Amino acid sequence: MKLLGIETSTHAGSIAFMNNNGVLGELFLNLGPVYSERIIPAIDWLMGEIGIGKKEIKGIAVSIGPGSFTGLRVGLSTAKGLAFSLGIPLVGVSSLEALAMNIFTNFPICSIIDAKKKEVFAAFFRFSEGNIVRTSSDILISPQELCKIIRERTVFIGDGALLYRDLFMSVLGEIALFCPLTLNFPRASNSALIGARKLRGGQRDDPSTLAPQYLRKPEAEIYREV
Repeated sequence: MKLLGIETSTHAGSIAFMNNNGVLGELFLNLGPVYSERIIPAIDWLMGEIGIGKKEIKGIAVSIGPGSFTGLRVGLSTAKGLAFSLGIPLVGVSSLEALAMNIFTNFPICSIIDAKKKEVFAAFFRFSEGNIVRTSSDILISPQELCKIIRERTVFIGDGALLYRDLFMSVLGEIALFCPLTLNFPRASNSALIGARKLRGGQRDDPSTLAPQYLRKPEAEIYREV
């Protein structure tokens, strides 16, 4: 089964195709919020490079956040459009879970995506018998309050970990561990892997109701309520 993964929860987006044997191809672009202009051409280009047609795609996995309002909307609308037009199943994937899958460690993992306004989106994970296991729900929290939760050596990963690295090191000292720079963005291949597992288990989302997990209202909606 050939599956398309779409990851647009941060300013660095990616797309990937995989089958039952592994990843066929992946394209990563760290170009800021230009998904509306690049995502469809990127999908078409990657399909051409790996030699597959749209009719061969049997499912789509798309990140639903938390993360960038604009990125998530564009990625999800693209995934919905393709799912509707091709008549194939769609599954939503946590961007924080996909991020945690970038590494393998015996330590707890804290996935962190910058939420702006001096806050972060965060969630905790562990590896158990080779599989990533969620140990908390997604939260919106200040980096200072996040530090109060950490009680043991923990690997921080994500653009939020990069942004607040000095704070975490200052407050937590040697129990704060960090990843190499290149591992700090969610990957579409991980989203596709999670999506494939869900589809094999019979899970799928309704394209008409699947929505981004923002954790915070968009600014435009907040302003309307003022």
